[in-house]
Amino acid sequence: MEQIAVFVIYIFGIFLICAGFLMFIKPEKVRMIIAKAGSTYFINYAELLIRMFLGFCFLFASKHSLYEFYTDILGCFLIVSAALLMLLPIKKHNQFSRKASEFLKPNYLKLTAPLSIFFGVIIIYIFFK
Repeated sequence: MEQIAVFVIYIFGIFLICAGFLMFIKPEKVRMIIAKAGSTYFINYAELLIRMFLGFCFLFASKHSLYEFYTDILGCFLIVSAALLMLLPIKKHNQFSRKASEFLKPNYLKLTAPLSIFFGVIIIYIFFK
């Protein structure tokens, strides 16, 4: 079980790195994806279940990381935030997503792209020392 959790976290790190490059190369595409969050019941709950699943993976795999305490906190944060967002009406979640995509101009996404890449690399590093 823990090995699967570590593998999922590794894939998540790669996802963050790829998302960072996509934010830099095609920021308009990323804005469209963000705007779709919560637009349908399937997208809404798929996003939140993946977030919750990642949270449990961080909890299960935390003893394999360099910073067990912090990965436990991250896991708990992901689980609690997903649970709270599941209680939020889907229209509110989608409304927030659309506002966020309007606020995140292409240049802002390009500026924050290195953060996504950095966190992806850090996540991979702390689990694969």
